[in-house]
Amino acid sequence: MTTGPGKSHRQGLSLIDAVQRFDTGARAEAWFIEQRWPSGPRCPFCASERIYQPPNRKPQPYQCKACRKSFSPKTGTVMHGSKLPLSKWAIGIYLYSTHLKGVSSMKLHRDLGITQKSAWHMAHRIREMYDRNLPRFGGPAEADETYVGGRAG
Repeated sequence: MTTGPGKSHRQGLSLIDAVQRFDTGARAEAWFIEQRWPSGPRCPFCASERIYQPPNRKPQPYQCKACRKSFSPKTGTVMHGSKLPLSKWAIGIYLYSTHLKGVSSMKLHRDLGITQKSAWHMAHRIREMYDRNLPRFGGPAEADETYVGGRAG
């Protein structure tokens, strides 16, 4: 039994786990929907819960009965307007957030099998997501390699 906070005791999602979790677009879409709308899809335009799914998912997978607008899990996010599948976005966000200094667009290009131009665009959008003014530290936080404090006086 170990009691220290060493690196070997951390729990998180490994690269293999991330690839398996987001192996298909449907699984990635289900995860994004669960994260964005825990109590079910809501219209990002009017916040209505009166949502239905068109049978052929055209032009988008969801449509609001109140305002009649179509939307997807990407609507209103940094992924909006991107033709990249949600599975590539999920793994790209994972790669970017698990490296200390981020990831270059060339690494995203190689690892995700997308063009360098798309990888560059994705990297900028992911950085934009982290730069938004959102409340910091909403839950437990871990800080490594930092000493805070001094001599109690």
